[in-house]
Amino acid sequence: VGSSKGKEQEGQVSSSSLALVATSGNDRTIYVYDANDKRAKVCELRGHDHVVEALSFLCSTLLPQKDSSAPSKSSSTTTSTWDYLASGSRDRTVRLWTVANGGSCLMTFRAHENWVRGVLVHPSGNHIISCGDDRSIRVYDIKSNRCMRTMEDAHPHFVTSLSMHPTLPIMVSGGVDHTVKCWQLD
Repeated sequence: VGSSKGKEQEGQVSSSSLALVATSGNDRTIYVYDANDKRAKVCELRGHDHVVEALSFLCSTLLPQKDSSAPSKSSSTTTSTWDYLASGSRDRTVRLWTVANGGSCLMTFRAHENWVRGVLVHPSGNHIISCGDDRSIRVYDIKSNRCMRTMEDAHPHFVTSLSMHPTLPIMVSGGVDHTVKCWQLD
């Protein structure tokens, strides 16, 4: 899939039998590909003003219902579709995208004061969590489209990575300070 300098995130799209791979990098564009045999490009997502540092897929069956056009938790199937993607960039923004129908930006969060280095979607699908060079970790509520919590000085230096336990409310962050911290989320 093109250059190996970008970030990659994989997810499954079971409703259309696709496996998706998303890449990003210095050109400020996110490329989403079908990872199956044909390796066809699904979409290009443009809108960041600087390097895209982080990607995380979101399961649409978990996305909170905002209006009648938004996906809901009630689905006719028990499988999930991975047609939403969160991204974090050096432009200090976190964005939520749809990759369906050619892709588009659904919302932009502008809370960081420096580069965004990591982004993840909470397993509930209700929140996007980001970290960055402003030494903070921020929690965004997708339904209300706002930053609902900021952990200032989460590390004494840049916060570069995040990971979440899939079933327990435990998040782990890593930073330039060579430490890993565990966070109990409520």
